Amino acid sequence: MCEVNPEHKKNVIIDSKGRKILFLRVIRAIYGCIEAALLWYELYSTTLQVMGFEVNPYDHCVANAVINGSQCTVAWYVDDNKISHKDPKVVDSILEAVTK
Repeated sequence: MCEVNPEHKKNVIIDSKGRKILFLRVIRAIYGCIEAALLWYELYSTTLQVMGFEVNPYDHCVANAVINGSQCTVAWYVDDNKISHKDPKVVDSILEAVTK
């Protein structure tokens, strides 16, 4: 599941049932944790806001912006995204910007 630096093995604790326990500090969000989902949401929504989108106050997973005189909508749920605009080049530019 992961590799442990041998230096940390000296910090192993044995619990009352004889199981070995090693406590470590995680330096990145772990996929599947609530904290990881929140960090991803904050990064994604902030990225869109910097690009000029406004997050919908009624549905926080929808953001809108007027680009080239037409509405562009980005909607997301977990790891699914929908981007709509009448100009496909705008959709491509949004995809390129959010995947950097």
